[in-house]
Amino acid sequence: VTENCGKLKMHEGRCMRRNLRVILLNCVFFFFKDCGVRPALGSHRIVGGVTARRGEWPWIGSLQYQRLHRCGATLIHNRWLLTAAHCFKSDSTPNNWAVSLGSVLRSGVGALVVPIHRVIIHPAFNGTNMDHDVALLELAVPAPMSYTIQSVCLPSPVHRFLKSAECYITGWGSMREGGSLTNLLQKAAVSIIDQTDCQQSYGSVLTSSMMCAGFMAGGRDTCLGDSGGPLTCRQPSGQWFIAGVTSWGHGCGRVGFPGVYTRVTSIRSWISTYLPF
Repeated sequence: VTENCGKLKMHEGRCMRRNLRVILLNCVFFFFKDCGVRPALGSHRIVGGVTARRGEWPWIGSLQYQRLHRCGATLIHNRWLLTAAHCFKSDSTPNNWAVSLGSVLRSGVGALVVPIHRVIIHPAFNGTNMDHDVALLELAVPAPMSYTIQSVCLPSPVHRFLKSAECYITGWGSMREGGSLTNLLQKAAVSIIDQTDCQQSYGSVLTSSMMCAGFMAGGRDTCLGDSGGPLTCRQPSGQWFIAGVTSWGHGCGRVGFPGVYTRVTSIRSWISTYLPF
């Protein structure tokens, strides 16, 4: 389907209007086929460990407030980042924010630091129940793609991430509840949890724009300082897609309380009102 869409674009100069929705969604994958790749690693598959290698997660950035790490953020386009809205609870002035890209060090040594030009908080964000906890950040200048800086792929609004998918959470947050931030980027393999199972833990607070990932037995989870970072899943093509944005949870890694993430497919149409695809 992707190849057909590409041929339509090359031979006719436009996507046919027949079945327009499906074709346009597939055009996304044609034009941004280089998203979700890790050129620094080639096809090598990382197994085990908690400290990430340089270039292993090239789309994650350290979102910094007045030069200090505040949240994680994910590069979804060379000019755009996705993060959590609650990161800007105290101050959403773009001039005070920047993102550090291309480094596994929270300190930003060897990183590319890009100022934030615009902060767009989802209009339906609810700071009380954390519904639609997501924000788009426009960079002041485009981020140059390299071996350590790449954009992750965006799913279509109707995409479904399977429980069997290989998924990871990444961030510089605390390695234990009540702990301090880590200087080296951490990674953890997690599973997507059925919405019904997660609602047994969180009840009606869990909305349709939220999803859970981790393990009901606890042990692997996002924590303080990881907010806004990505939950990414590898698809059969080998490309990595962002499934969720780290949002909230009851403690960190507690039994019966997995991490809660903003479901990217639920806000995909909103993203498209600002991004050119």
